[in-house]
Amino acid sequence: MKLHTLGAVSLALTLAACGTDDAADSSAAGADPTGGTNAPAGGEATPTGDAATAQGGASGGATVDAGPSEAPDAAPPPAGVLGRCDYVNTFSRADECKAYTGAAWTAETAAQDCQAPMPGARGTFVAGGTCGFDAELGRCEIGDPAQKGYLLVMSGDDAGSCAQARVACETFAGGTFAGSPICADTPAPPPPEGPRVFTPPHLDCRDPLPGEPPGTGPDGKVCTWTAISACTEPGRRYEDYASCDDVITQRPYYPVAPRTTSKPDDPRVQDAAFMGELAWVTEQVAACACVCCHTDRAAKNGASDWNIEAGPIWTDTVSDLGLAILAGFADSRSFGAFPPDQNFGFSRDQTGLPTTDVARMTAFLTAEWNRRGFTEADIEGLPAFGGPLAAQAEYVPQACARGEGVDAEGMVRWVGGRARYVYVLEGGADNPGVPPNLDLPEGTMWRLDVPPDGEPLNTGIPYGVTPEGVAQRFPVEGAPEALVSGQTYYLYVLLDVGLPVTRCLFQAP
Repeated sequence: MKLHTLGAVSLALTLAACGTDDAADSSAAGADPTGGTNAPAGGEATPTGDAATAQGGASGGATVDAGPSEAPDAAPPPAGVLGRCDYVNTFSRADECKAYTGAAWTAETAAQDCQAPMPGARGTFVAGGTCGFDAELGRCEIGDPAQKGYLLVMSGDDAGSCAQARVACETFAGGTFAGSPICADTPAPPPPEGPRVFTPPHLDCRDPLPGEPPGTGPDGKVCTWTAISACTEPGRRYEDYASCDDVITQRPYYPVAPRTTSKPDDPRVQDAAFMGELAWVTEQVAACACVCCHTDRAAKNGASDWNIEAGPIWTDTVSDLGLAILAGFADSRSFGAFPPDQNFGFSRDQTGLPTTDVARMTAFLTAEWNRRGFTEADIEGLPAFGGPLAAQAEYVPQACARGEGVDAEGMVRWVGGRARYVYVLEGGADNPGVPPNLDLPEGTMWRLDVPPDGEPLNTGIPYGVTPEGVAQRFPVEGAPEALVSGQTYYLYVLLDVGLPVTRCLFQAP
């Protein structure tokens, strides 16, 4: 199930600070979900075009229509277009369209793909139809025309949405953006901020700022995890006690101006109870790594998509889809989380925003959801959110077919390039996810980590032998358990966190 909404791709990945089928058989369907290597979209860190499908859809099949409904002045269709999928974005409530341009599509696979274009929506498949709107933001060509490439067309006439549309297309989906006249002057996306290698979470202990009370750590220090899912002590600001430079290696960051802001004369400003709760929510967010992307103060080039410093009511900068994620209506646990007792009481297992008071946070965000005209019915059927990370969690490995695995000489071999993380797991183990809580699944037998400043590993390393300059993460001490001849094991090798290059099942010789 997939969400083919470009805005949602950008949002899925920028939201990762708080919590976005065509891939090769041992590869990821990812668009640099962690910011680690900033590889283009697709499997084995190469473009396949499926990274824009960041999220699952709703139940129910697509309807099929035989008649065209293109705008009269629509751009000429790409040669060989098989058909299109028309749907209404259930959050922006704008028309969107996907044209099936790749040679590998069939009427059956295209109609199936159109069954659930996004949560809460049913697509209408139009055989032979092409996409076009009277008012468009732009068009994004994604993927290989010889395979299952496609064209996404976004309706709209708001020039303020152009930058996000282009970033979503070119940066996250690995596509080529052609802006409409209102978006024609949209600049190319800037290069991503931060180092290109994922910096693992680490504890940072600092003296409290002048005038602030002693911390709860040793000698009164404030000890904060440097991680995208981490928070510091309530009442303090995260960027004062941990490095946002390290945090943004764990998710991509791009400055994207919010599409909407509140007005000074909004009647809620005069509601003391509401403003009090908003101040509490703001303090909660400020204590967490969300600020590394969602404040002008901590983000190097400005906030991305939503901004807790945008007054008077910053929650208006959060899109409808973003609100659903922050409220926990869509499960975003694939982004990872610390247990509350290691995160100053902050939890995000029920809400996307970390909080020390789940009931209070849920009440505030649910009230905002209802104020926007949504109900519980709009929540039903929302799939797990996390883009490529969620897809990787659900990946079902197949048998190794290209010589991968541990061979008769005891050498671990993989394909797809060099690696920073190598796992050998029991055959039924879950897929490794992101730290701090999803990267060491039960059933892990052996894991190697290359440090951020180390050279990645080449294929062909002895099982159980740790190369120089590499850390054996598991087992913590001693050699791993020996493989049993004829038993099935799972080889999972990553270019960087969130970017697998090989993941398949093999039998020990």
